[in-house]
Amino acid sequence: MSLVNIALSGLNANRVALEITAQNVANVNTAGYSRQQAVHAAIGSGTYDRLSPGSGVEVTSIRRVTEQFLVKQTWLTNSLAGYASSYTNSMSQLENTLSADGFSISAGLDTLFTSLNDATVKPESIPYRQQIINESEALSHRFHTLSQSLHHQHKDISDQQNAAILHANSLMSNIADTNKQIAEMQGTGGNPAQLLDARDALIGELAQVLEVRTTDQPDGTLQVTLASGQPLVIGTEAAKLKAIPDPADPYMADLQVEFGKQNFAISHAVGGKLGALVDYQHDVLKPNQRALDDMAQSLADEFNHILATGKDLNANTGKSLFQYDPTNPAASLSITDIQPEELAFSEDGTPGNSGVLSHLIELSNKAVSVTGYGSLSLNDAFTAMVGQTAIKARQATADFDAKTIMNKQAIAARDNVSAVNSDEEAANLMVFINAHNANMKVISKANELFDSVLQLV
Repeated sequence: MSLVNIALSGLNANRVALEITAQNVANVNTAGYSRQQAVHAAIGSGTYDRLSPGSGVEVTSIRRVTEQFLVKQTWLTNSLAGYASSYTNSMSQLENTLSADGFSISAGLDTLFTSLNDATVKPESIPYRQQIINESEALSHRFHTLSQSLHHQHKDISDQQNAAILHANSLMSNIADTNKQIAEMQGTGGNPAQLLDARDALIGELAQVLEVRTTDQPDGTLQVTLASGQPLVIGTEAAKLKAIPDPADPYMADLQVEFGKQNFAISHAVGGKLGALVDYQHDVLKPNQRALDDMAQSLADEFNHILATGKDLNANTGKSLFQYDPTNPAASLSITDIQPEELAFSEDGTPGNSGVLSHLIELSNKAVSVTGYGSLSLNDAFTAMVGQTAIKARQATADFDAKTIMNKQAIAARDNVSAVNSDEEAANLMVFINAHNANMKVISKANELFDSVLQLV
């Protein structure tokens, strides 16, 4: 009855192939699903009979159709796209803030110096002097509100970093758990295809948060590390990312990896969304906050210094116009309780003298030192800040567009190899059904032959 046994092996093999095809068709719209194939192999006769063709066919394994290089490319481009997206959002927010009319330091400086110029007509005029005080207060308010806006973004970036760290830690824990399940499944001879797809998806999601590297292990697990080498997942053990706050600024933090009882400092860029947040905070936001503080401090110091050289309408030594806290000049900048008649515009106490007022007006073109921008006038410094931010924002947008295209191309390349093709599966379905039916006919004919033999007896 070898004929029947051979046909039965064909039935079983094609039944498995049909089940695999059905699984593929069912997951045609499942993102990240890797199609599967039955690997067939002929069964030898197991005897030394030269006339034996063999004992049929068997499914030796179920092949998960995947190309690991293409999968890793999707992870890498996930990191690049995640970085570009986060960085672009932050730069766009900063650009919108700096370009808003209410936050424009340049506009405030222009109106202040215009009021100073107007006062040259009649330096002793109380209305002109009051207007100067009003514009000074308005300018200090611009510094205050802009500084507060940057501070709020600074805090928001910190909150986003903490959220990204929590998300990454959760993903790393899930990857370690999936590693364990895969190792157990492979150890018992099971098919871990769905678990492998799930792990790929988890690593892909982790790659959006930070750039990772992976290494295959003999037991089927994956070792995951940062691009700079710090361990994130080893076998069934997961690390934890930690943010160590800066004592001088609670919204600035150093990143560390805690693995077991060891702590690894992260001194290099981490990539992904988290890397973009860190880079933006260190390279763009904080420098602009320092530059704004320099502008506020220079404005106050220069005005107060010149006013101190003059005399007011009562022939008294000039009082300061601005005041600030040296630890955060822009946020604390305000005017003093100075009265209009106390503005020391005269060099000799004569009410109509405007020598000191002229020196104040000359401050509009005086170069001061501003961190990150060199020595230039206050107006030029803020204009440079706005212009540089606009340039960086455009560059970030262009980079985001390019990285998004790269990511889509990498995903398409992976799907071209691994995703389900409905036409291909429909063709496979017909092939396996026909093969299944053919084996049924073989069994039917074998039964007819057996019945014929019995009739001869």
